[in-house]
Amino acid sequence: MNIDYKQNYEEKIRLILIEATSSLEEKFKQMLNKHSASGSLRSGSTIKETMKMISELTHELYLEVLSYCDALNLKYSPSLETDISQLASDAQLKFKIESIAIFKKSTELVGKPNLFERMLPEVEADMANNLAIFENNLNTKTLELKHSTVKSPIERVLWVLEVIFLVISIFVSGMWFNDPSGNYEPFLVGLLSVISLIPLIIKRMSKQ
Repeated sequence: MNIDYKQNYEEKIRLILIEATSSLEEKFKQMLNKHSASGSLRSGSTIKETMKMISELTHELYLEVLSYCDALNLKYSPSLETDISQLASDAQLKFKIESIAIFKKSTELVGKPNLFERMLPEVEADMANNLAIFENNLNTKTLELKHSTVKSPIERVLWVLEVIFLVISIFVSGMWFNDPSGNYEPFLVGLLSVISLIPLIIKRMSKQ
């Protein structure tokens, strides 16, 4: 990835991480207040709500990282997928530290701190699942950019041929205009037929 774009991406992810962390803390406080008011603060629902909250915010973090690729209108490069994946993984690792601290706090508030070690693998498994989904979506996005940015040698040759045939057809049309009695029509029709076929061939190749 271009160094300027990469630095811009790093800054955007830093801001996304700050927002995600702040949102986690705020939603956790709101949930605690709600459960305290309803008398369910020390119930298992506090832990379940915390786990759900972490999962949703992790998912949102990855979505924002991926959507920024469109905002920057990035072009394909061989290191694009690796660069974005690394930036996202670094951000998620920092968010994971905050998330696990919140999760541990929820088990302590419920009065069952022993559940932290027992349920932590479930939290981490959900994070790993979110990461896998993100990497799959990122790979799809990268392939789309690669296909739209990089044309195969055959496609480039076909585009060049189309331009050449178009120039020839214009030249032949000019000759026909200057000499209406000349037998240019079959040749011109053939050229136009070939020109109309080339985009169809390219379109068919692009779907393969």
